[in-house]
Amino acid sequence: MTTDAHVAAGEHPSLPTLGVDDLLRALDGGVDRAVLGPVGRWLAVDNEDGNRTLAGWCDAHPDRLAHWATVNPWYGDRAVAELRRAFAAGARGLKLAPSVQGFGLLSPLLEPVLDVAEEHGRPVYVVTGVPVASEPLQLAELALRRPGVTFVMGRSGRTDFSLDLLPALTTGPNLVAETAYNGASLIAGLVAALGAGRVLFSSDVPFNDLALELERVGQAGLGDADRAAVLGGTAATLLGVAA
Repeated sequence: MTTDAHVAAGEHPSLPTLGVDDLLRALDGGVDRAVLGPVGRWLAVDNEDGNRTLAGWCDAHPDRLAHWATVNPWYGDRAVAELRRAFAAGARGLKLAPSVQGFGLLSPLLEPVLDVAEEHGRPVYVVTGVPVASEPLQLAELALRRPGVTFVMGRSGRTDFSLDLLPALTTGPNLVAETAYNGASLIAGLVAALGAGRVLFSSDVPFNDLALELERVGQAGLGDADRAAVLGGTAATLLGVAA
């Protein structure tokens, strides 16, 4: 049984996106349950519209879907109020994308929304691998400053430089790695360094290939227990999402 911890959902101006029915068909290629993460305008500006839409998709398919909420920290009190509402409506955690939402990971702008995440005991998913805006060691520093919040290092520093990935992830226990876009040898190294309970499978479908991401985990040479944790157990513990 496999849980996909991040599937891209929303309208994006330059990348392929899917409606809920097509998304479910795509996931039938090997995923039992998925956690949707808003992208495009839902991520950048229309946060409430995206959060409400994804919540509706999840309500219609509770056995298959859950979701991350997002708020842009620049909205201040409105962001705080929307995040509280989204958590009350069932969102499993907060997704942030500094390069899209226009802030630095160590900006004081983040403090109010991180306070809400910590108050509700929800993890924070951060897209990393974008120089200047969101690099692994920046997230490591943020995790040190906020030990009461668990941070998922989205993409584990990929699409750009990741030489600082393991030094960053081993900084503290409140950092969780993600498998998307990373090869089998790196996935094996993450499990060896962190333990399988801090490694989370995701595909980033439809921006990425589900079969390829599943194959990478399969080729990582993990034992049965570790593979089960990466493909579902970590998500069940962190997000309350069981396949």
